[in-house]
Amino acid sequence: MGHLDKLEITNRVIAAARPRRKTDTDQYRREKLIANIEEQIELVRLQLNHLPLQLERKRGHRIVSVRPRLWWKVVDEGMALTQIRYNKVALNIAGRGTTIEAGSLEELPAMYQMVIRAINAGELDPAIKTAAFRSQPDEITPRR
Repeated sequence: MGHLDKLEITNRVIAAARPRRKTDTDQYRREKLIANIEEQIELVRLQLNHLPLQLERKRGHRIVSVRPRLWWKVVDEGMALTQIRYNKVALNIAGRGTTIEAGSLEELPAMYQMVIRAINAGELDPAIKTAAFRSQPDEITPRR
């Protein structure tokens, strides 16, 4: 007699331990964009304090330092220009353009906070949806 013969085996189905909650797609996209904007705010603060611009990410079981992608650039006259990005695609804000003139680098965190309030109010939902679909790869046609 084998080991498995000693077990009581049936065809009963076990219900899932807990049902998965599917988050609203628009809300998920807003939260993702807000998290990325908060990361940019932290990077601006590091820049203003003359600290190295490094972020830590979890890769598997390790935490590694990565060089961040900056959404802003300081041009001549000390003016900071920025773009709000979703999946590496710059959002077209209110149909007027993709670049925001934020004034100086010190004013950039307050401008980002204003954008976060606009995201929470749903003002950027059409632009986020457009960027989400633009960043998806095209369908792959099968080989023959």
